[in-house]
Amino acid sequence: MTVVIDCVAIGDELMKEIVAETETLKAKGITPGIATLLAGDDFGARMYRGQVEKFCEEAGFNYINENPPADVSEEEVVEIVKRLNADKAVSGILPLRPFPEHISDSAVINTIDVNKDIDCFHPFNMGKLALGEPTFPPATPSAVVEILDRYAREYEKMDPKDFYEGAEIVVVGHSNIVGKPVAFLMLNRNATTSVCHVFTSMKGNLEKHTKGADILIVAAGKADLIGPDQVKEGAIVVDVGINRVKVLDEKGEPVLNEKGKPKTKTVGDVSFDAVKDMTKAITPVPGGVGSVTNRMLMKNALRACKMQHGVE
Repeated sequence: MTVVIDCVAIGDELMKEIVAETETLKAKGITPGIATLLAGDDFGARMYRGQVEKFCEEAGFNYINENPPADVSEEEVVEIVKRLNADKAVSGILPLRPFPEHISDSAVINTIDVNKDIDCFHPFNMGKLALGEPTFPPATPSAVVEILDRYAREYEKMDPKDFYEGAEIVVVGHSNIVGKPVAFLMLNRNATTSVCHVFTSMKGNLEKHTKGADILIVAAGKADLIGPDQVKEGAIVVDVGINRVKVLDEKGEPVLNEKGKPKTKTVGDVSFDAVKDMTKAITPVPGGVGSVTNRMLMKNALRACKMQHGVE
């Protein structure tokens, strides 16, 4: 019987662990803190900023909001980062992109103190990740690992080390944010790791790779990319995609809301209903990897805080 992995429960359990660890630090006079940097008023970035603030409040973290106007100069943004680097109340710095066009990502990211780079944006930390050295793994890829670790312990009754070693893992998507780093994390766990992407699909080779996966991690950003023809019977499927699509009726026509506009719903990159029953385990969308992602960011901030204060 298929296990639909309860990522919401995993996220809730993680938050309990984070709160307990934060209280232990506070008893020593140390409070973790996250600073977000949003230049301008991008809607998506603003929504994410609100989530980070909410989780900081829930965990008992300090929260600092840096939100200069969209016409702020690149030099001024760099100075804000330098100030946050020096602020002992800030354990981690989270730049929220996209930046306005006149501000380069690299100018901001390369200024962040590598010990406060809690989402692994800095090339130094990404290089350490590729080399398998201790660093702050990006939040979404590390959420994938956390979900699989807990699944291995609870359902497979295995040490995660044994769960990954030699397993055929296929990652669909090669973005710098999810695909590449999650592949590095799997390689670092001695999995046999393949990475597919749009060019794999253009050559007609996607199914050849995905059908061989014991664990299939999909992070391509394309709704219903993976159907039953692309999945091996008994595979474990982790769907990282989040896509908004129109709700269609039985005739394939858009369903309208009370204002006469098409209704939409959130779906993943995997056709969940079509694939679910042939898998050993699968993560849903919504209520999947995203439920764990922000907690992993908090875990990185906790680790950064302990490093900065010399606490084991």
